[in-house]
Amino acid sequence: MHIPALAAKAIRAARANGHLVFLSTGRGMAELQGELMNIGFDGAVSNGGAFASIGDEIVSGSLLTADEVARLREYFSTRGIHGYFQSYDQMFASPGLPELFAERFGAYGLPAKVFHSEDDFDPAQMATVVFVSEDVAAAETALAELGEDFAVVGGTIPLRFAASGEVAPRGVHKGAAIGAILERLDIDPADAIGVGDNWNDAEMFEVCGTAIAMGNAVDGVKALADQVTTSIDDGIWNAFERNRLI
Repeated sequence: MHIPALAAKAIRAARANGHLVFLSTGRGMAELQGELMNIGFDGAVSNGGAFASIGDEIVSGSLLTADEVARLREYFSTRGIHGYFQSYDQMFASPGLPELFAERFGAYGLPAKVFHSEDDFDPAQMATVVFVSEDVAAAETALAELGEDFAVVGGTIPLRFAASGEVAPRGVHKGAAIGAILERLDIDPADAIGVGDNWNDAEMFEVCGTAIAMGNAVDGVKALADQVTTSIDDGIWNAFERNRLI
């Protein structure tokens, strides 16, 4: 919800020096708008790796099948777990979730997520589903019950009022999408630098020659990285400076 000025400055400076900078996020294009995109990027890995783009060109994409969407809707509904499906550029919430987000985000003075109308929901266009629950074990349970057929990762969005997780088609993760971008651009993975702060960055760390964890990442994610930078306010700047991008 906050873009540190030094992060934006570092990204612009790195690009000015001839480096390519891509977003790598669990968010879809519906949320990648405005101030964030005005920083300037060469493309994006979005929806946790379901899509990879260079400029405006989508170079890889993976979708859930209609049957998988129906199964996941039933799974979370019967367990009373809220969630929202993401297509490339839309988000569709379970009943009551928009009101919950508006109330809880509002309590912290943050803007609530904006969802699209159910009338526009097309199961054939869904890539991932993000779920939130007051049950801290929800992600672990989902992994046990869905992990054989789906890619499941916990803790993908930072919420003070709920635990969270994400479900995608098997084989979908940031590392695979980054690999598609590197192949298209004929860039050696050894020359790629990945900066992340959560468990959905694990595969990104495996692909990139240099893996950097943010200082605010949990210890387990830090242990996967080659380097640990400082926290949100100046972490990107310090990471870029240390690795001579700026």
